[in-house]
This record gives sequence, C-alpha cells and structure tokens, in this order.
Amino acid sequence: MTTPRKLGLAAAVLFVISHCLPAFGDGSGFACFQLCWSVLWGQDGEVLAGGWFYYSGFAIANILFPVLVVALFVTRKGRWLRALASVVFLLHVLSWLVLHVFQSPHEIHKIKIGYYLWLVAYGVLVAAHLRKEPGKSLEAVPIARSSDTPRMTK
Repeated sequence: MTTPRKLGLAAAVLFVISHCLPAFGDGSGFACFQLCWSVLWGQDGEVLAGGWFYYSGFAIANILFPVLVVALFVTRKGRWLRALASVVFLLHVLSWLVLHVFQSPHEIHKIKIGYYLWLVAYGVLVAAHLRKEPGKSLEAVPIARSSDTPRMTK
C-alpha cells in the first residue's frame, strides 16, 4: 500500500472516531453533523443566508470526505483538484476554531476532542492528496558486453 493510501486510511479512521467523540459543548461530532445537515436542507434557518453557507459547508465537507478518501484508492486522475478541495475543506474546518478563539468572550472551552480529531483528519487527508505516489520502478536494462555486440567489418 502506498503512502498516500496509508494516509487516506488513517484520515478515514480519525474522521470516524471524531464523530463518536464529544465535539462541541455537549454534542458529539455526529450531532454536529446532523445540525449542519438540517441547516443545509433549510430546516434550521433561512436558505442562502450567511449562516446557511457557513454551516452547509461543514455538511458538504463531511459528505465529500469519504469520496476524497476513496479517490485515493481508485484513481490518479484529478489529483490536484482533489488536493485543492481537501485544502479548502481543511481551511473551512479550521475556521471554526479561529472564530471561537477570536470571539469575545472566548468560547474555546466548548470545543472538545472530537473537533480536534476531525481537524487532524482533514489535515492528514490534505497530506495524502499532496503526497506524490511513487512511480513504477524501472526494470534493469541489460548492458551489452563488448563480446555480444556485432563487429563491423570492412
């Protein structure tokens, strides 16, 4: 198994574990996903408002995470597009931490271990997509010995 695939598998494991652990306040990662999913479908607010775009981004990132992991195993095409998408998702997930650090009063204490594992999972996914897969090794090319080469005669 190549290094990008190993990293993708590690990212997937972290991603799944993060959804089982407390992520924000009293909610698990899965509960946070359910909230973002309901926002995406307009159940918890106005569609196309600023909050809708922000929280829907988390739902979309969660939906596409497994797709990006599977892509590591099935194709080499679109590598840079997949890397770009994973970087954008990582930055979006990181924005949650940044917003809570700079919020007044600070609410960083509400962010739990599940969020941090979720963030690390996206970081590992980025590394998996940016890591170049090793190319096929070249077979040894036999070197012709002087006794094997035909001699030119006049």
